[in-house]
Amino acid sequence: MLLEKIQLEKDEIVINTVRKHWFILFAELIGIFFLAILPIILYIGFILLPENISHSEVMAGQGALLIFTICGWLVVCIMGTAMIWTHYYLDLWIITDRRIIVVDQIRFFSRKVSSFRLERMQDIKVSVNGIIPTLLNYGTMRAQTAGAADNNFESKGLPDPRALQATIQKATDARLKVVFQHPNQQLD
Repeated sequence: MLLEKIQLEKDEIVINTVRKHWFILFAELIGIFFLAILPIILYIGFILLPENISHSEVMAGQGALLIFTICGWLVVCIMGTAMIWTHYYLDLWIITDRRIIVVDQIRFFSRKVSSFRLERMQDIKVSVNGIIPTLLNYGTMRAQTAGAADNNFESKGLPDPRALQATIQKATDARLKVVFQHPNQQLD
């Protein structure tokens, strides 16, 4: 859906599209899951309280409020899940034969789409830090372009960052070869 809305240049070919690693989504959703079952754990703890507090008396007086609070808590957890999924699905790196397009979903209705031409790329750095990222092969990629410091693009949690770096480098080399062989050609 999102990829079809991005307008490519004439004869531009998409080489690769990359989303964050599945483990990033999994880790964030596990946190939401534990938050969602927290009321159940607290309720079980409440049931196991000593007999001097009558469970039925508290539930008779405050049962509706307790159920309303739990439902509100679950709605917040569902909204958190929707936000996590939105960030996962809409954060995207699109690598073409001419440029890299970075889509960064900031909030539900706020998105930043940036692109830079491959011939302007100066440096691309990959870092994989930690045991889990090393075992699952995901990390951070930072691309630096010629120009101001705000022309740097960084994404965390990208799968197989070394292969992605090689793909970008290969596309950059091919683009530079085309640009230098045909210097009069307009750089679309």
